[in-house]
Amino acid sequence: MSRSRLALLPAALVTLLLAGSLLAWNAFRPSLSGAVTGVFAERASRLPLTRWEPGEERTYRFVWDDLQRVELPVPTSGEDSALTGTLHLEGELTLQALEVRDTGTRLRLGLKRLDRHEALVSGQALFPDDASVRAQLPASASAWLELDARGALLAARFSESEPPMFRQLAQTLAAELFPTELRDAAEWQAVESTQTGEVEADFRFEGDDASRLTRRRTRYQSLRAAGEVKAFRQKLSSLTHFERDPDGHLAAVSHDESLEATRTDGRPLLSRLMRLRVTFSTREQKPLPMQGEDKPIVRTPAQIAFEGDPELALLTSQADGLTVDEALEVLATAGDPDAIPELGRFARRAIAALKLEPERANELARVFRLKDARPALRELMLDLLVGAGHAEAQATLRELIQSPEAREHEAAHALMVQRAGFLENPEPETGRMLADLHARARTSGDIGGERASSYALGSLVSHLPPDAPEVSEYVGVLEDSLARAKSAEERLHSLRALGNTGAERVLELSAPHLRADEADVRSAAAEALRRSPQEVATRMLLDALETERERAVQSALLDALDARSLGMPELERLRAWVVAGRLAPGAEATLLNVLSHRLDGSAPIVQMLQALSLRPGQQPATRARVMALMAQASARRGG
Repeated sequence: MSRSRLALLPAALVTLLLAGSLLAWNAFRPSLSGAVTGVFAERASRLPLTRWEPGEERTYRFVWDDLQRVELPVPTSGEDSALTGTLHLEGELTLQALEVRDTGTRLRLGLKRLDRHEALVSGQALFPDDASVRAQLPASASAWLELDARGALLAARFSESEPPMFRQLAQTLAAELFPTELRDAAEWQAVESTQTGEVEADFRFEGDDASRLTRRRTRYQSLRAAGEVKAFRQKLSSLTHFERDPDGHLAAVSHDESLEATRTDGRPLLSRLMRLRVTFSTREQKPLPMQGEDKPIVRTPAQIAFEGDPELALLTSQADGLTVDEALEVLATAGDPDAIPELGRFARRAIAALKLEPERANELARVFRLKDARPALRELMLDLLVGAGHAEAQATLRELIQSPEAREHEAAHALMVQRAGFLENPEPETGRMLADLHARARTSGDIGGERASSYALGSLVSHLPPDAPEVSEYVGVLEDSLARAKSAEERLHSLRALGNTGAERVLELSAPHLRADEADVRSAAAEALRRSPQEVATRMLLDALETERERAVQSALLDALDARSLGMPELERLRAWVVAGRLAPGAEATLLNVLSHRLDGSAPIVQMLQALSLRPGQQPATRARVMALMAQASARRGG
C-alpha cells in the first residue's frame, strides 16, 4: 500500500496496452539456449527477411499509436465500467547488429529520442513531465532482440538496470517490428503467439524481388485479456507490411490493427486500435559493446511479464484515488443512487478501494442501516460487496441480506438476495445461507423469498467447480422445488432457477417440459438448456423448434440456440426450418441475432438471409437489417 503511484501506474498501463490477462501473469523459466541455437540454418532466396552487418547501427523514425479498452467485471452498469489506455510515442529508435551468425542475429534496440510521449490509463498520465520520461524510458536503456536464421523474432533480452516500463514497451515494439513465423514460400498461413493472444495470419511476399512481406491477421483463437472467457466474437482488421531495400536491409514497417471483441451474449470484452509506422532514416558504423555484457531477463514474443505487483497496480489504477472513507461518505449523503454523479465510475472505483482494504468491508453495514437509506441505495452497497468478492465482503453481504433493514421492503429484499448469486468465487457459507433462506421461505409460504433464493442458489452453483460436493446438494434443492410445483408459474420459475446452474442434471429435468401445454413453461425449459454442457441439448432444442408454433417460444428456443455452438449439421437443420416458412411472424429479430453472430459466408447462413429477405409484411427496420447482414455475408464469401 505504501508503494508510490509512479511505480504502480506503469504496470497498469502494461496490463492494458499489452492486452495481458487482467488476472494472470507468467514467469519465464527456461533460458533461450535451445531456442536460439536450434533454428533454421538454411539460406533461401526470400530469407532471411532482413540482412544485417555487424556493428552497423540503423536509425528509424517511428510513430506508435495504441488505444485500448478492456471491460471490467463490475456488477453495476455504467458507461465507465472499463479500463482504458492510450499510448502515443513518436521519435527515433536504433537497431544495431551485435552478432550475425548462421543460426541467427542479435540486434540491440534503443530509443534514441522521443519527440512525443503521451500515455494515459483511465485518465491518469504516466509521463506527467520530462523527468518521468527520462526515468522510465532513458536513452541509455537497450534490449537485445534474438532473431533466428530466417529473421523471425525469438525473444527480447534485458538487464536488471532497464526500467520496467522500458522493458514492457520494447518487448511490444519488437514483436511488431519482426514477424514470429517465417517460411521459405511465396505465401503461407500460420498461427502467431503474441501478447494479445493466439492469432491466425496469412503471409505473402510481394513484388518480383520479394521486397515486401504482407501479413494479414484474420482471427484470434484466444485473447489474453479475456481471462477465463474462452468463447467470444470478434471483428478484426489487420494489415502489416515489412519492406526491405534492394540490399535486403529493413526499410520500413507499417502496421494497422483494429479489434473489437465481445462475449457471446454481445457484452463488450476488448477493443483495440493500433497504428505503427517505422521508416529508415540513417545508418552508422559503431563499435560493438564490450565483451562480458549480459542481459539475463529473457522474454518470448507471447510472454506477458509484469513488474512488481500487477494486481495491486491494477486496483490502484481502478480506484483512481478514491478511498473507502470517501466512498462511505458518498453513500451516506447520496440518499439515492441517481444522486451519485457518474454512478458507473463511482462503483468501479469503490469496488477497487474495498479490494485494496478488505478489512474495512464491514463498515458498509453502518451506512446500510441508516434509517433514511432507500432500497436502491442498499442494493448498490450489496453490488459493491459482490464486486469486491473477498471473504470479508461476503461475510458483510450475508449479514446485511439477513438484516431487518433489508427486509423492510419485500420486493427490494428479493433483489438483494439475488445479489449473492453474482459472486464469482462464492464461499461455502454463502451457499449455505441461500439454502437456509430457501428452506425458511418455503416453510413460511414466502413465495417471493423462495423464488429469489432459488435464482440466487442456481447462479451460485454455476460459479462452483462441477465436482464440488455442494453442487449436487443445491441442485437437489432446486430439483425438489420443481417436483413440488403445482402450477405453470411455479414450474417456469423452478426451471429458470435450474437453468442458472448450468449443471448436467438440468438436461434430464428440463427436457419433458419442452412439450408442456403452457407456452411460458416451454419457454422456460428452452432457457434452462442454454447452458447445458451436453451437446445433445442443441439437438433437443432443434427438435422442439420443428413442432413449435408460438412466437414467444420460438424466440426462446432460438435465443437458447444462439448461446450454443452450432456446426454445419445444426445450421442445415435450421436452414430447412426457415426455408420451409415455419418461423412465426415477429420472431425474425431473434433469428437475425443467431445469424449475425455466425456471418461466415456459409451457404446455410446466406440461404436463411435470402429467405428472410423475401418474407412479406416485414417492418422496414427488420428488412434493412436483413439486407445489411446479406451484404456482410456476401463479403465474407468474397462477393
